[in-house]
Amino acid sequence: MSSAPRVLFLARGHGFGHAARDLRIVRAMRALRPDVAVDVMASGSAAVYLELYGETFADMGIGDHEDMSPAAGKRVWELLDQREPYDLVVADEVVWSLVYCAKRWGRRAILLTDWFYSELGAPESDHLLDQAGEILLLDFSAAHPGPFGVRTPIQALGPVVGEFGVDRAAARSALGLAAADTIAVLTVGGMTKMADNAAIAELTVRTWLAHAPAGQRLFVLGEPFCEVPAERAGDVVWAGFTAEPETYYAAADLVVTNANGTVTCDLVWNRIPVLAMTHPAVSYPDSFGLRVKAMSAAGMTVHAEATVPTAELWRLMGEAMRNEPRPDPALEWTTGEQVARHLLARLDFMLTKAAGAVT
Repeated sequence: MSSAPRVLFLARGHGFGHAARDLRIVRAMRALRPDVAVDVMASGSAAVYLELYGETFADMGIGDHEDMSPAAGKRVWELLDQREPYDLVVADEVVWSLVYCAKRWGRRAILLTDWFYSELGAPESDHLLDQAGEILLLDFSAAHPGPFGVRTPIQALGPVVGEFGVDRAAARSALGLAAADTIAVLTVGGMTKMADNAAIAELTVRTWLAHAPAGQRLFVLGEPFCEVPAERAGDVVWAGFTAEPETYYAAADLVVTNANGTVTCDLVWNRIPVLAMTHPAVSYPDSFGLRVKAMSAAGMTVHAEATVPTAELWRLMGEAMRNEPRPDPALEWTTGEQVARHLLARLDFMLTKAAGAVT
């Protein structure tokens, strides 16, 4: 009797975005094909996220700020050396695994990504991605005009989005909020100490305290980082990292977040008003800026720089609250289930190919 097909899913940290989409894909793969064993390895804040959600995984022991370093590559190879070859490897930006899979295991991994080295100013490194058997671009193709120095086929599926499992009324009830309450939510993901995230969070809280009427609440999905006057303590709620962020999002009149994070796509998909903020202190791949611009230009988000005075940010918060975002049908959007079906079809192809080689 043959053993169950085995898939290894590698999740990069560097914020919660990768793990959020990966968890949707992994759970969909398991639901669609209970006969397939899916193992997960994660690094940095991806490990934090998966632990919040009770997912079983192996922690790679690689920090967010070192996950693209040669030391991280060495660690990935050491960890993979401890495992038997898998029928399929899916790597969400764990680029170090691509060469390993091709050279050591004799099979090419599937790369999930939303950037290319060319967009980081290093086109000479794009060829490293050719070690993948296929590249799935989980972003808008409009944000990636190229050219890229890769020959591996690229398929743009779009950001991974999904319907929130709770509606506004149920979410507000769960949080003890009345229908008429005005609330905003601040989320900057798992890398709260990055310069742009820290600036966005600090300015948002300062703006809320300076301009929001007493009784209007700001829920911060993170740990406390500043003092709040005793008389306003109830107006800034430190909710911490949570496995139920969708409850807060669904209840919100506005969500303030880093525009470069893919949570903006999820919020727009669910018609939640978004103030998408950026800060010049941190550089991102060119594609990130194009995504931010596309979403703002299409009216899906309201954009703000985290360098404006509090009065201007308060005005932009009001503008964003009045916005009615709709996902632009001209752009690509995908779901965890759609990506899972694609990967499972690839797995079946690999299994058939391997069986043919044996016979």
